[in-house]
Amino acid sequence: MIWRYPDLRQPVVALLGPRQSGKTTMLRSLSQVCGSTVVHAHLDFHETPLDPVSAAALVAFQMMRGWDTLRRSPVFHRFALGLLALNENLEPDRARATDQIKGLIQQYTRGTRRGRFAARLEEAVDATMDVVATGALSPLVQGQAREVVTAVRDRARPVIGSLLQSTARWGLRDALRWHVGIPEAEAAGSLDALIRLSSASRSAAVGPLLAAFLADAKDQAERHPALRSGCSCELPPEYAGRAARHDHAWVLFVDGAQTPAGRRFLAALVAARMRNEQNERGSGAAADPLIVLAACDQWQPEWTTRWCEPWRTTPLPDTPQRRVPLLTRATRTSWTRQDEAGAGPDPASAAHYWYPVWLDPMSEERASYLTDDSTSLAAPVAASVVHALTGGHWGAALALQEQRESTPPDADAAVRDRPLPAAVDAGGRPLWSRALEAALPEGLAAPAPGRTTPPPAVLAAAYLADMRTADDPRVPPDIADLPRSLELLRRNLWVSTFFHRPSRIREVGWGDADRPAVLHPWLSRCALTALSAAAPADAADGAAGERGDPWHEVFTRQGQALASLAATRNGSGRSVAREEQQLFYELALGAFAPVAETLAGRFDRDHRAWVRLLDYLASAPCRLVHEHSAQEAYAVLLAGIEETGRDVVAVATAKLLALLWLYNDPLTERSRRWDAQIEEGFERLAHNSRLLDVSALQQAGALFA
Repeated sequence: MIWRYPDLRQPVVALLGPRQSGKTTMLRSLSQVCGSTVVHAHLDFHETPLDPVSAAALVAFQMMRGWDTLRRSPVFHRFALGLLALNENLEPDRARATDQIKGLIQQYTRGTRRGRFAARLEEAVDATMDVVATGALSPLVQGQAREVVTAVRDRARPVIGSLLQSTARWGLRDALRWHVGIPEAEAAGSLDALIRLSSASRSAAVGPLLAAFLADAKDQAERHPALRSGCSCELPPEYAGRAARHDHAWVLFVDGAQTPAGRRFLAALVAARMRNEQNERGSGAAADPLIVLAACDQWQPEWTTRWCEPWRTTPLPDTPQRRVPLLTRATRTSWTRQDEAGAGPDPASAAHYWYPVWLDPMSEERASYLTDDSTSLAAPVAASVVHALTGGHWGAALALQEQRESTPPDADAAVRDRPLPAAVDAGGRPLWSRALEAALPEGLAAPAPGRTTPPPAVLAAAYLADMRTADDPRVPPDIADLPRSLELLRRNLWVSTFFHRPSRIREVGWGDADRPAVLHPWLSRCALTALSAAAPADAADGAAGERGDPWHEVFTRQGQALASLAATRNGSGRSVAREEQQLFYELALGAFAPVAETLAGRFDRDHRAWVRLLDYLASAPCRLVHEHSAQEAYAVLLAGIEETGRDVVAVATAKLLALLWLYNDPLTERSRRWDAQIEEGFERLAHNSRLLDVSALQQAGALFA
């Protein structure tokens, strides 16, 4: 989208991602890539909460530098004249106010490129006149004639200077005419239009000034196209030769877009763009070159008219909603599709100008590089574990790095073998507590270590652990503050379909079904670790058990609440789904053997549906991995399974369920040994099936070959 073609509108791109996901780093990286080739500027409303006019002035100042692709630095005459008028305290007398405005224009003109040239030319003419009056010709001019020459010279000097500066002012004629054409001028002359602007309040002047800024950018881009010789773009082969002719958009990077100051500026900028398009009718008549890339960590309700919320699996029916794309897959065509006939609301709406895109998570290679700085760390961690645990989240990867650096290499085994989210710092505070405090949005409290009652944020994480709750429009009323917690997590972009980490067998069982919306894996793991570590309610009495265990109470109450909610719905399909959901919660509560036995009893019905159920159950939260390594947890789950007299299908089902349940945990390092055991389990089931069609089992097993 950096390439620009004439008469094409530019979007305001909202770069979406939860807090600390790397949006600021991405903006800085893109700014460095622009270098001296692409005209760009950067605003950070976190550090400097400017008002819209001051922010636009700072952008203009940054863009007025020299660029390799432009013969001349950009100028903003319309914006500058309006800004001068706004900042001037005019006399109440009309004539004197007019003289003040004239003086401002003259002063500004002398500072322009043409004005400086005219001033140098004026000095040269003045020096020449001095030479004529007192130099070589002076002996020929004596008496009264000399006085005449001197008088002529003194009178001619200001006239010539005025003529030269008038010529310089001629370069501002378009800027002055523009101010005449704005609605606030009411068809007044250029001076009167500036006088009216100077008397307006600063809030009322925001619209005309930002519109002037965009009009200046459009004028500069049209009159001074980029030089191909100064372009450093790497062109694809299909754009070689004459097709390589292209121009660059101007880019404005905005950090802190959802601070109060950032919102005011972007709203004013979009309103100014709408204003220019309404005043200059015609296709592309007011198409300025400015692309805005704004870092946003909250979803705005007005975007919903055209874009599907990230936590919704499918767009609303009978609406122009489209899915939000990843940044790396975002194209101009995807954004301009809304301009097609019947595509949606009136283009005069602000949502028409926004283009929300989702920041790609860090790759496994990048996450591994970030968390391994060659310092002496406590223990090596596989790149796959780091990436799965953090979900490619920048802040989470940094937190892991800091935690590993703080653990000495000679620490005892109890400290080194702790799962990463449960690792503690020098003060004894666990990583999950620090992570939740840094990540949770305002309004959701982080749980304190040792706390008995789980806070609403943890209850919401437990609810979202079940992928089937993502599309349920109703929530159980029995779970405290659940609607408010879900709304805050969604609005702050911690719940999204982009976070779903599909298992290897998902496609076999679910086909091309839409990905469900889930809580971010880092936030989910930290919240569930907090729930697992919560002290039992009766621990003080020394009678801690399942009844007082917060993990057991939360998932028991949640399973019962969802069962009551599902009982109000009719249909045979609902009954099956309710039974499967209850198996999910029984497994989360640790009832592995009964769930495995029930799953084995359904094996010879429909293998594809069976694989789908297996995949769903294996996504249940597993408490064992919070207390044991994956190998130890596997041994605990299968203890005595083969000695109970179960048949081959029952034993293979139990092994497969245990393997996939642990395999889905982010702290389990995936290896060829795990893959081989899973592949063997599917093969054994296929060989012992009573159904003719075992293709689903064969496909699933082949994925681990």
